[in-house]
Amino acid sequence: MRDKKRNLIRKTLPIALLTVSLAPSAGIAADDSCPIKLDDIKSRISSLSTDVDKAEDNVENDFKSATSSDYAKKFFDTFNQLNQAAKDATALVNTSYNLAGYTSPLAEGKQQTKLPPKVTLTMSNAQQLAQAAADESKTKLDIAQLRCNQNTEDAALGAALGQMDSATVDKFKKAKKTACKIVHVAADLQDKKQKLDEIRTNGYPLFFLHAKDKKTFDGQYTRTIQFKLDLRMYPIYPDGVKAHDGSDPKDQQFLLGKIEGIRLSYNTWYKWSDNNWEKLNLYQYLISDTGKNDVCVPVFKATSSVSVNLCIKDVSMNSNKDALTIKTYSKFKYKGDSKSVSLPTVTVPAPFGYLADVSDMKEEKKKQLKDKVVNRLADVMGKHGDLVKKAQEWQEKCG
Repeated sequence: MRDKKRNLIRKTLPIALLTVSLAPSAGIAADDSCPIKLDDIKSRISSLSTDVDKAEDNVENDFKSATSSDYAKKFFDTFNQLNQAAKDATALVNTSYNLAGYTSPLAEGKQQTKLPPKVTLTMSNAQQLAQAAADESKTKLDIAQLRCNQNTEDAALGAALGQMDSATVDKFKKAKKTACKIVHVAADLQDKKQKLDEIRTNGYPLFFLHAKDKKTFDGQYTRTIQFKLDLRMYPIYPDGVKAHDGSDPKDQQFLLGKIEGIRLSYNTWYKWSDNNWEKLNLYQYLISDTGKNDVCVPVFKATSSVSVNLCIKDVSMNSNKDALTIKTYSKFKYKGDSKSVSLPTVTVPAPFGYLADVSDMKEEKKKQLKDKVVNRLADVMGKHGDLVKKAQEWQEKCG
């Protein structure tokens, strides 16, 4: 009888232990006893989702107002196409150019021979650039708190999401991805503004070439004639120079991707026979100003008896808008006779479309656009911060 009693105890003891292990631990309160409900966090996720969608629409409208409908559509279509396979925020990317080594003035006899390397702006790159944009606008933001470059969330928010239905989790992920897209928009504007600063002083150099030849004027006067040409694209024109018509030069117009509106700038030197080199100021010239006709700048008096002018012909852009072909020559007039010395036809690669966008960052509208995007981002981050704070309260009181 005593043995049977022992066996009964042995058989019932494991059942008692199992019952204890399935019960909630004393440190985790059931949801119905928690002063902060998961539904409170869920409602904030819905609010974040709504506000992020509005912010995205507002950013696109801001872009249209600052540029044009066509330009804005192309910008966002290009970004969306680039990221059509991105499954989450961490995979969002954009493209840019690394201009390092391509913006210093060229030595005589040198020209650009290749495009600067195209680079990918990762989500981590975008966070840093967007943070720089916020800092420049004196907006206090810690963009890293969005964790755009991470698949993990704040510990409390991650714990709360772990107890929610998949539809709510997906809604949060979509809202985060959209918010991080806005981070990329701010980053793109900041990147181009920084590139503008790189070429603001010296422009983007294309070539610096020298031509020399001996010519006989009026059938009896043989002279050596030379000229050097330093060709650049300046977004903002240097002070103290004149345009080719003698007027004060204008900065690049608001290009909005229109390559044909780019003004090229020429720093030119002339040498007649044994005389010293004579330097002209920079001249401006639109890519679209020529077709098959030559365009010559006004005559410059090299000496009391010699006049010189610079002529440009056969300017053309390739179909990709990243290489310019140009022919230049200089005409010397002496004793009523004109002779020319020419540079070879030169094809110069450069990311002209990108440089046009970089140049546009000098415009007040683009500066204001960058600040507006930062402000839209600040509003989104405020909602995100409220969500994280509520999740932390939930974890502290109910976790």
